[in-house]
Amino acid sequence: MKRRIGIVTLVDYNLGNRLQNYALQEFLKDKGYAVATIGWRKFDRKKVIVKSIIKKVYLKLTGKKSYNYTWELFDLNIDWSDVIIPYDAKNVEENVKEKFDCFAVGSDQVWNPNFYYYVPRAFLEYADDDQKVAFSASFGVSDIPQENVEEYTKALSSFRQISVREDAGAEIVKKLTGKDAQVLVDPTMLMSKERWSLLAKKSKFKPKGKFVVKYFLGEVSKEYDEFIEKKARELGAQIIDVLHSDETWIIGPSEFIYLYEHAEAAFVDSFHGSVFSILFNKPFAVFDRIGTEGTGNMNSRIDTLLRTFELENHRIANLSAVENLDMNFDVEKVQRILEVKRKEASDFADKAFR
Repeated sequence: MKRRIGIVTLVDYNLGNRLQNYALQEFLKDKGYAVATIGWRKFDRKKVIVKSIIKKVYLKLTGKKSYNYTWELFDLNIDWSDVIIPYDAKNVEENVKEKFDCFAVGSDQVWNPNFYYYVPRAFLEYADDDQKVAFSASFGVSDIPQENVEEYTKALSSFRQISVREDAGAEIVKKLTGKDAQVLVDPTMLMSKERWSLLAKKSKFKPKGKFVVKYFLGEVSKEYDEFIEKKARELGAQIIDVLHSDETWIIGPSEFIYLYEHAEAAFVDSFHGSVFSILFNKPFAVFDRIGTEGTGNMNSRIDTLLRTFELENHRIANLSAVENLDMNFDVEKVQRILEVKRKEASDFADKAFR
C-alpha cells in the first residue's frame, strides 16, 4: 500500500503558493506516494466545474473581466483531501493523524510570524512527532520575534525531519533547536519547464507581438518603471504587468506559466518570479521590494536562490550601477546545478517519508 502524505501549506490566491503546491504534489506522486493537500475548507470539485462554466459564459456575454474562474480551474489539478484543518488548527478531527502516514509542511512562508494566522496549522500539533516533515518550508524572515521564540522552539523541535528554502531558515532552526535543517530548492524547481508548459493556458488578454513580464508584489518606484520601460524598448516589447493592470486580472497560475513561457525577459521583485525566470531560461532582473514594512525582510530566500545558481549579478540594488546590465545567464551551467539540487530533494524525500 502506498504511503499517504498530507500536504499542509498556504491555500490562497497567490501565484507562487498555488504553483509550489502543485509541484510538491507531483514530485511526491512521482516517487510513488499517495498525496493529498489539506485545505482549510472543503473543495467541491463538481461545484467548481459547474460554477466555472456559468462564470465563463457570463463573462463572455457581458464582456466583463475576472480572474476567479481561472484559479478555480487550476485548483482542479490539486488532489484535495476530505480532511479539513482550519488556519487556527482548532476543532481538528481527532483521527486526522490516522488518515496519513506523514504530513509534509511546505513550501512557501508557512512559518512566517508576520503572517501568524497561517502558522498554527503548519506546526502540526494534531500529528504524532514521527509524522512531521518540513519540505522546503520557509520562514520568510531572518529572525523570529522574541515573543514567538518559545512556541517556535517547541514546535520545530517536534519535527522528525526539517528542510527549508533559504539559508536564513536553516540558521533559525539551528539556533532554536540545535538541529541541522537541509536547504532545498523550492518545489516548483523540481518540475521541468516542459512539464510546466503542459499547464500553460493563454489568457483572454492576448499579448500582441513581443512582451516582457513585470511581476512585482511590492510597490514600483518611478526609477524602476523608467528602467523597465527602457529595457522593454530595447527588446521591442510591450510590458505585461501581471498584478497591477486591469487587463491582467484574468491571469491565474496557468496563464502566468504561459506568459513566462513566451516572454522575452522578466523584471521582478518576487521569489517565484525569479524561479520561473530561471526555469524558463529567461533574461531577468530582480529588484529590492518596496512598501512591505511590517512583513519582515524577505530578501533571504531570493539571496539564497541567486547564490545557489550563481546569479547574484541579476539583483539590482543600485540602478545607476547597472546601466549595461546583461540579464542573460549561462543556461547549461544553471541546468547542471538544478540537476544536483533535484537529486538532493529526491534524497531528502526518500529519507524523510520512508
